[in-house]
Amino acid sequence: MTRQRLPDRRPAETAQIEFGGMRFAVTIGFYDDGRPGEVFVHGIRTGSALDALLADACVVVSVLMQHGVEPRELAASMGRLGNAGPASVLGAVIDLAAAANATAPMTDGAQA
Repeated sequence: MTRQRLPDRRPAETAQIEFGGMRFAVTIGFYDDGRPGEVFVHGIRTGSALDALLADACVVVSVLMQHGVEPRELAASMGRLGNAGPASVLGAVIDLAAAANATAPMTDGAQA
């Protein structure tokens, strides 16, 4: 499957989430049809090891979505706590992308 590039200018939404007693700002960039195609997360001290890890993890998630992997599929594969909540901040970010995708049409991986 080939990568579907996002437009140079694209809509984005930023939401605040809380995980493990910490607040994070999550930005989701969208394709013109409303599907999420990238995620970014901020809220950790800039330059810290966790900041770098989350930045790299968001790149991986974004590339997966740009190659046609649905956020709901990613969310279903993430670790879960006993209450079905996400086991990590990355899981919470992916859950947010999956919720944003819930109103977007399902794709079959076809390229535009």
